[in-house]
Amino acid sequence: MARSSQTRISTKMRTPRLYVGECRQGAGVLTLSERNHHYLSRVLRVREGQSLVVFNGVGFEAQATVTSMSKKQTLVTLSSGTVTEDIRLPITLGLCLIKSNHFDWALQKATELGVKAIQPILGTYSDSPPKDEKLRKKKDHWQEILVNACEQSGNNWIPKLKPLLPLSELELDREQLVFAHPQTETIPIDPSRHSFYLVGPEGGFHMDEVALLKKNQVKPMSLGPRILRAETAVIVGLTLLGQQYGYV
Repeated sequence: MARSSQTRISTKMRTPRLYVGECRQGAGVLTLSERNHHYLSRVLRVREGQSLVVFNGVGFEAQATVTSMSKKQTLVTLSSGTVTEDIRLPITLGLCLIKSNHFDWALQKATELGVKAIQPILGTYSDSPPKDEKLRKKKDHWQEILVNACEQSGNNWIPKLKPLLPLSELELDREQLVFAHPQTETIPIDPSRHSFYLVGPEGGFHMDEVALLKKNQVKPMSLGPRILRAETAVIVGLTLLGQQYGYV
């Protein structure tokens, strides 16, 4: 009897949580995107009457119910909703391109930790960037990673994904910039200001890039005595900065 009860509990599906960009207070009935329709109908195989949580990526979250489902579309009806407080870290992550699966993983974790924006960067030692149509598809892929991470983590605020830029084209004089750099002392940040946290590619920043950053008063930040992979430096650096902001 006890084993049977445990089985029933473990197989019970939790309330699905979906990004629905057009949901807002008083929206009423909405037709879900093809992405969400496929997920509900083909992956979760939900039925009419299923309860959902939907959010629009800029703070609004609402309860919803599946009111109609066909082979081609799903309709949901919104009930109660509210705008949630933005409690993300006041940090933009500037991450140089690295191997695709590692870059994807870093985007996911940075979103879970709550950065406000992500700036993909092309550095001297970065992998060759995709171009034209491949770059457009890559940006769509990155955006989907941010959405999925918010759906999973309960974050109602999707980070802004900025266009890919060479390091030399960044505006280095407008924000409080910090870059991960080994064998250095960490300079404390001003917790009343937004930070731009730079992480280099595999191989780190080129010495000319380090000189450029220091010339522009970008603060070096030590992540400990060991050389970390770029994706690890993302997590460690954001955690350390979060402590200085009082978020951890």
